[in-house]
Amino acid sequence: MKKKKYRFKLMKWAQDLFPYYRSLTGEGNRKTLKYIKNLNKSFKLKSVESGEKFFDWTIPQEWQIKQSYILSQEGKKIANFKENNLHVVNYSRPINKKINYNLLKKKIFTLKKSPNSLPYVTSYYDKNWGFCLKFKDFKKLNKKEKYLAYIQSKHFNGKMDYAELTIKGKSKKTILICSYICHPSLANNELSGPLIIAALSKILRPSKYTVKLILIPETIGAITYISKNLNFLKKNLVAGFNLSCVGDDGPYSLISSINENTYADKVAKRVLGKKNNFKKYSFMDRGSNERQFGCQNLNLPFVTICRSKFGTYKEYHTSDDNLSFISEKNLQDSLKCILELVEEVQKNKIFTKNTICEPFLTKYNLVSNIGTGKSLKFHDLHNVIAYVGTNYDLKELSKKLKIPVKKIIKIINIIQKKKIIREYL
Repeated sequence: MKKKKYRFKLMKWAQDLFPYYRSLTGEGNRKTLKYIKNLNKSFKLKSVESGEKFFDWTIPQEWQIKQSYILSQEGKKIANFKENNLHVVNYSRPINKKINYNLLKKKIFTLKKSPNSLPYVTSYYDKNWGFCLKFKDFKKLNKKEKYLAYIQSKHFNGKMDYAELTIKGKSKKTILICSYICHPSLANNELSGPLIIAALSKILRPSKYTVKLILIPETIGAITYISKNLNFLKKNLVAGFNLSCVGDDGPYSLISSINENTYADKVAKRVLGKKNNFKKYSFMDRGSNERQFGCQNLNLPFVTICRSKFGTYKEYHTSDDNLSFISEKNLQDSLKCILELVEEVQKNKIFTKNTICEPFLTKYNLVSNIGTGKSLKFHDLHNVIAYVGTNYDLKELSKKLKIPVKKIIKIINIIQKKKIIREYL
């Protein structure tokens, strides 16, 4: 693919979006989605109500926070939310109480090994509260003092927001690309995926397959989307790619599906395998939306694409995962890579059988030859018919069967004319 220069700058979008306080729900998510919709009006903003049930999960109450801090007896604000929104445990319930050091320290989270960094901590489904401090600042607290713990927040029946954009193709068969919008002020682990999706929405044009771009809260957003679109996904998903941590300069990484053999696995390995120091992880190393789309009772063709995989770099889930950790160059490289993935799926053909079990080849005059005037090895014909399916495009058939692509195409053309197979459209 030729290198292209785009008029937009992804880091400009990142700078605008970074301050928004995102979570599972709330105004920060809506601001984020509205910003992205302003980049492309075709995004549809959607929501589900608190209390709605999807499979084994229930949409939580919406969370709103205005302020939080620890106040010393001298009137100094410590862990001030307005200085860094990672200072509060995400989804904290309100508190306005003076407590001693021994009680307060149980509600403070630090990173002893990274004393200059704030951790990112959540309490989504347990109405608790807490603060995050740099370990060096935590050590400065006076153990004999009483402190005011103040969090101005509330939980209420509201909604969970997400967004979807559909680029209709000639076929309803679909490529799904998603990322999540539930992390506040984390650049690589949060913003990089939505930035790439926003850019894709401005670049991709209608092609053979439909493309869907979705932005959802992690885990429960994926579960909600699957529940609402289950039959469509089972019938039409060609390949799905979750984007996470794609803004740094780490090697391209693939988190495989549970059985590591879906079409998404194969095409991702084919494209990413050409990159320097490519790393492949098993489903045992899962941790993002692949846990839902690729779960054992769905096994959809779905994988996660990263640069440095989440959890493998020291800045992960800390205040060091900031705008200086990502760059325009790395984001543009990742964008180019995802465009290559989409193009690879769009340009290659997949075929499926029209019969259950193997066809009666004598009926089609294919036992001894296939009408080309040349003898065809019987096992090549049989293997192509056996292996055509949604996990194999022509390149994968060639690789699996060790038959040149040109020969595969000749066999495909003949058995397609005999209506033994059809293109997966």
